[in-house]
Amino acid sequence: MLELSPFEVIHETLKDGNPKTAKEVARFARTKGIDWSRENANSSLYKMMKNSLVIKIETDKAPLWTLPEFAQGLVEKHTQSKRHIISFKSKKIPLSADTDLTITIQGIEMEFQFNPDLSSNDPYFAPDWLNEKIFVTLNPNHPFWLTFISDDASKSLQLTNIAAEVYVQWHVSKMTTEVTPKKLLDIRDKALRDIALT
Repeated sequence: MLELSPFEVIHETLKDGNPKTAKEVARFARTKGIDWSRENANSSLYKMMKNSLVIKIETDKAPLWTLPEFAQGLVEKHTQSKRHIISFKSKKIPLSADTDLTITIQGIEMEFQFNPDLSSNDPYFAPDWLNEKIFVTLNPNHPFWLTFISDDASKSLQLTNIAAEVYVQWHVSKMTTEVTPKKLLDIRDKALRDIALT
């Protein structure tokens, strides 16, 4: 039951080198069985841009999106044909110890980032992945976080539990065999042991 994550769907859409709008990305996602609108595609595209995984090319209409390896030629092409197009690549901001961090489980790197713009109605975390790297957006305004995460120790424990949960989700999405409760327990146990022993 191999499932593509939203990041993987976008990467698959853009890997042909042709820049696409969010609407075109959403249309491709629907062919893969993901019920996406332009807004869903935009949300994932902006998350990917924040992690320097895609490049946004501004146009006088909807922005175009491409992968970094195709960016230079496309920016030049669009700049020549329309002088008012502005392109930019988001800078990779170093993770700071007090708000962001990276955790590795079973060789899979997870990059955590807090998004203070999320509301108390948004989920407490949102995972996504591309290849062998996982990106996790955390919601510091979630009621659970505001109620129970009051110091570094509780923050560390919460991040550890989220890391284990995200690892399980990633692992299950890559499985081609049936997922059983026993298998889920084994995957989670292996993740927690790896965190504790490294």
